[in-house]
Amino acid sequence: MATPAVIGGSLLRADAVAKVTGQARYVEDMTLPGLLHGRVLRSPHHHARLLGLDTGQAAALPGVVCVLTAADVPGLNGFPEYSRDEPVLAPVGDTTRMRGAPVALVVAATPAQAHLALDAIRAEYELLPHTFEAAESLRDGALSIYPDGNVLTSALVAYGDVEAALSGSDVVIETEYRTAYQEHAALEREAVLGYFDEAGRLTVVGGTHEPHWQQQYIAAVLDLDPAQVRVIAPPTGGSFGGRQDPWPLIATALMVYHARRPVRLAYSRHESFDASPKRHPYGLHYRAGATRAGQLTGLQVQITANTGGYDAHGQYLPGYAVTASGGAYRWTAVQSKAQTVYTNGPKSGQFRGFGSPQPTFALECALDELAQRLELDPLDLRQRNALGSGQISSLGYPVVESLGYTEVLTTIRPHYQKMLAAARAAAFNARSDRALRQGVGLAGMWYRFGKSGSLRVEAHAELAADGHAVIYCAAADYGQGTNTVLSQLAAETLGLPRERIELVNADTALTPDSGIQGASRSTYWVGNAVCNAAQVLKLDIQGIAAELIDCPPDELILAGDRVASRHEPGRSIPLQEVAQEFDRIGKSRRVRGTFDPSPLFPAETRPEYVPMFVTGAQAAQVLVDMYTGAVDVTRIVAVHDVGRAINPLDARGQVEGAILMGLGTALLEEYIPGASTGLSDYTLPTIQSAPDIEVVFVEVPSLHGPFGAKGLGEAAILPTAPAIVNAISRAIGTRIRELPATPERVLAHVRALER
Repeated sequence: MATPAVIGGSLLRADAVAKVTGQARYVEDMTLPGLLHGRVLRSPHHHARLLGLDTGQAAALPGVVCVLTAADVPGLNGFPEYSRDEPVLAPVGDTTRMRGAPVALVVAATPAQAHLALDAIRAEYELLPHTFEAAESLRDGALSIYPDGNVLTSALVAYGDVEAALSGSDVVIETEYRTAYQEHAALEREAVLGYFDEAGRLTVVGGTHEPHWQQQYIAAVLDLDPAQVRVIAPPTGGSFGGRQDPWPLIATALMVYHARRPVRLAYSRHESFDASPKRHPYGLHYRAGATRAGQLTGLQVQITANTGGYDAHGQYLPGYAVTASGGAYRWTAVQSKAQTVYTNGPKSGQFRGFGSPQPTFALECALDELAQRLELDPLDLRQRNALGSGQISSLGYPVVESLGYTEVLTTIRPHYQKMLAAARAAAFNARSDRALRQGVGLAGMWYRFGKSGSLRVEAHAELAADGHAVIYCAAADYGQGTNTVLSQLAAETLGLPRERIELVNADTALTPDSGIQGASRSTYWVGNAVCNAAQVLKLDIQGIAAELIDCPPDELILAGDRVASRHEPGRSIPLQEVAQEFDRIGKSRRVRGTFDPSPLFPAETRPEYVPMFVTGAQAAQVLVDMYTGAVDVTRIVAVHDVGRAINPLDARGQVEGAILMGLGTALLEEYIPGASTGLSDYTLPTIQSAPDIEVVFVEVPSLHGPFGAKGLGEAAILPTAPAIVNAISRAIGTRIRELPATPERVLAHVRALER
């Protein structure tokens, strides 16, 4: 009579039918009576001082409801918790520090009228020198983008004597790596709807990773009590980190506040390219040593990250950069420094793997170079130095979660060896004309999932009046499948089929604050809180039902729409009647659940970087055309430790999507400030680019995650680019150290080698 287990089953995604049938309503599908349209006047300059704004002519045009400038912001003109010194609207006299910086807002009856009003605003600028390069921003006498200097923040990890470790090494490599800006390019552009709800709350509906944070930002900008603001996360057409930017939601709220009517703001693709956050470009300097026997010794890293014209959480990036820089390996000494630097490029923000893919690329390529110098198999080098549970990490202290990296490397070995054998057997590799070369590359990774801040999260569970269960949490589903996974966790905990679970998610008026949803945090953190709430509710239900049917509580199970005796299935009661009994005795049918791993990190010894990691490795097989530099990725095998795959089908989809995205990072994608304007001049991988992908999960159960689960979604992109670049480098016989490895760059390396 018990409900079959739902954890580990590849159940249909909760939103699958609505999305494939077109029933899902995205922001631009939503309409309201009297809906107005918002547009943004943005600076066309990379760096300029705003000398004046004349909005009179624009405000007088037909259909225009209001034109807003910085003077119309009633509260704080900024959101410093997210982005230091970034205004909602640039005040006259201030500088705009990137192209696309917002200067004014227009609200009109139609989009066309709003566009005409934008054209009628007269903005006067003084052009200032600009740079897109972090190295230029750091030079002596560099132009001052910010009064306090061009370095935003920095971080350091150091233990042991690095110089002694390197000087005592048999082999030391010293290399430089570079990565590029990347555009999120989600199918749905930024779009937000604002209105006053039935309770008079200023309500904003838009893609976000943390509605409660947006609620606080909006309240501060509008000088309102947060209770007067409501934020709802709707179905969202992709985020990859981009929806963490609060500016579109704040701007929409400001327009609704003044217009007193519903307003929708929707970016054009060109506007999205100018104004949305990008992946940070990095410059990375690596010195790494090893003994002749292949034991890693010292590691010295210097990272400079380009945060663009505004912070956009770049203040937190150096911590992620240094955390990722040493990987899941044993080093005798480490010194890793990172800094974020202002330039006049687009603001850089969260992008899948925030701060971690770039140093993972550099580290895993550096290890490949070390292996070549040592004449060692790159997998052997990694296995000899793989970090095990309880061992001192490159951060200088142990990891507190289970760490399945040795299992990952063991699992990928036969796949990797098969690829190598195929490459050696490839007849064209031996041809004198060398038209095509086949190469195989390997890369591993570790990724710190979760966040170092707010560790405690909350979720609620309720027995509805009709007997089904309702889960309340704020873990916005922007395509990664949290609605599915959380409903599975609740169903498993309660012992009910998933169809008996209703999930109310990411609405500040209805749900508790479950913290920021980034860094692959949802399943582990919010999932734990959901399981705790479901368990508390289950115990309450068993307690009430036990009295009603005169049966010990621990003998009762929830099955379908009833509570029944485990040993006497005929002895049961409908859950609806149990709900009625809750109401009769005045007991709340809604309970609270929490997850707080703080006890794992006592305040007096809590490390700056929370040591909870997931690991994985990928092997890539490529074909390189030696005459054109074109690269075809033919096969990738991905092995990842997920702790426990709650929904294997969804998990596999996360990895496949990450690999295609990582292929874009490796070969195609480079946002060029001032030149990249849309999808016509920014190259993305399509399904035609997809290699043969094999996904293998290693399940080393987590010590504290729900049903043994860890994280996955962000981490899966980390090894893809270095695996591909290592494969290219081995195929052509010379080292690629810059992303993306475009045909032009590959061909330049081939020709340099031939000279």
